[in-house]
Parts: sequence; C-alpha cells; structure tokens
Amino acid sequence: MSAQESAEKVTTDLIAQGSSGSSLYTRLGGYNAIAKVIDDSAIFIFNDALIGKYFIGLGTNSQQRLRQLLVDQFCQAAGGPCVYTGRTMKLSHSGIGMDGGLTDREFNAFANDISQAIDKNRVNPPDKAEVLGFVNSLRSKIVEK
Repeated sequence: MSAQESAEKVTTDLIAQGSSGSSLYTRLGGYNAIAKVIDDSAIFIFNDALIGKYFIGLGTNSQQRLRQLLVDQFCQAAGGPCVYTGRTMKLSHSGIGMDGGLTDREFNAFANDISQAIDKNRVNPPDKAEVLGFVNSLRSKIVEK
C-alpha cells in the first residue's frame, strides 16, 4: 500500500463516511472549510504554552508546508479528494526532532487546540466528534512517552 500507508488509511476509513451517507468532507463544508479550521488550529498550536515550543523558529515556507500537510491529511481523512504525502505520524513525531517524543499531555494540548478551532468555526457537534475521533486515533502513532 505505502505512500505512508496511504496516509494512515486504516484511520481514514474510520471517519470518511458518516451514517447519513454523506462524507465528513461534505458535512464540514469542503476544502476551504477544512483549511480554515487548520489555519485557526495553527494559531492555537503555535501559541500553546505546552507545544508551541516545537514550532519556534519555523520559517514561512516551513509553516506553509506544515499547514498544507495538515490540510491534506484532514481532507483525506474526511473523505475528500486530497492526498496526504507526508511522512507517517510515527516518523514525523519520533525521537530527536520532538525532544524524545511527545507525551500524552502534549498530545492532549494538540487535540484541545484542534477542538478550539473547530468550535471557533461552529462545526456541528457530531462532525466535531468525528474529527476529534480521527485526531485521537493517531495518539498511539504519535505519543512515545
């Protein structure tokens, strides 16, 4: 399968299709709505007292690349037409680059920042739960300590 296990495909398949028959991508409002949530998430994440330290010193190009990877990952996970081309979550968040790996507390801060951005964008509660379900499904691939 590869292409980084097709962007963590196992997880993607879990949330892509809702009980109503429409994809989460459609229910969220499509690409621009997902991008807006990611843009708002980035503001919360970069300013987060616990995890913002991991993003200090990122240049504009690096910030834009990270943003696009997140948009593509969430878009694909929601059943949209995007393709995530980044590294696996385990590789992206492992070891030295993240000061020995992320903790549960740091992951919770990230999830909370995503949640705040979802709330800011007035996403319906059932759809919010699906997005956060996707986020939480990545915990075991990201948390190392």
